[in-house]
This record gives sequence, structure tokens and C-alpha cells, in this order.
Amino acid sequence: MSRLPVNRLSVTACVVFLAGIALAISPFEKQQVKNFKVSTLKDLPGVAVALKISRDDPNTLGLLKEQDLQRDVEFALQTAGVEILRPTPDVGLYVVIVKVAMTGRDGLACAIHVQSSLMQIVSLERDPSIRTEAKTWPAVSEATFGVVPLSMAKRVISQAVKDQAKEFIEDYKAANPKVGTH
Repeated sequence: MSRLPVNRLSVTACVVFLAGIALAISPFEKQQVKNFKVSTLKDLPGVAVALKISRDDPNTLGLLKEQDLQRDVEFALQTAGVEILRPTPDVGLYVVIVKVAMTGRDGLACAIHVQSSLMQIVSLERDPSIRTEAKTWPAVSEATFGVVPLSMAKRVISQAVKDQAKEFIEDYKAANPKVGTH
């Protein structure tokens, strides 16, 4: 498998292009997106958590382990009052995907992509017997991505995972105001 050449100009152009897209949404559209993603969490009894790290080099990030990040996410959710459930077809699955790719030939930097989402089983309105899995949160991709020095990658990934879990918790509580108010 060949790799695409990555240089500072191509990364900068990509970031500028994506930032332009992100800024193109109006405040009204932002509120519609917020309302939709919060509404998909209403009356959700809890979530199961799955976390996957994919990396082009198994030694990248050394001791960063999926189970450690998953434990951190589950702890944050439980602390906020979101019940952690076993995965079943009727339970929402909170999925965190972390992708890490080395950049350049020196091995001193890596590109990271962290994205959290909630997958739920949904059915067609015209034929409820047709069910499938769909991403219901967030309504618009809100991934964290960037190129960072390898020495900072573990910290950046961990913070991105925590920030996305915090956003999910805020939306979950907005949809379920009685959660965590014991």
C-alpha cells in the first residue's frame, strides 16, 4: 500500500479548507443541529461503550491503550449519571474511534483523528420492520484532527476523548434533565 506524500503545505491547505467549511454554518443552522442531536438522546436508558485505536505502527504512542481510554470514558459517563450497559441491539453504542498515522520520514510527528458518535438501531417510518444501525449523535461530524509532535500525541488524544465525552454528557443531560440530579 502506497502512502500519499504529506507536507506542510498539503496539511495547511486541508486545515484551511475544512475550517472554511466549519465556519460556513449559520447560527440558526447550528441551533437546529444542536436540537436534533439532543433529541436523539431523549429517554435513552444508557449506553454501551466501544473504543478502537488504529495506528499504522503498533509502537506508536507506546503505552496508550484502548482499555485505558475506554475506562476513562465509562467513568466520566457513570459519574455524570449515564448508565453503562452491555451491548445489545436495543442499547445505544457510544463509539470512540482514534486513528493515528505517522507523518514524514523522521517519525517525530503524527496525524491524529478522534471521533465519538452514538450508534442506535433505527427503523424506517414507512416499514418499521426494516431496522438498521445509524449514527444519531452528533448530527454533524465533530471530530478532532490535527498533526502533533509525537511527544504530545497521547495527551492530545486523551484530552480530545475527554472533551467529546463531556459534550455527549451535556447533550444527554439536556435531553434527560433528571439524570445525575440525585
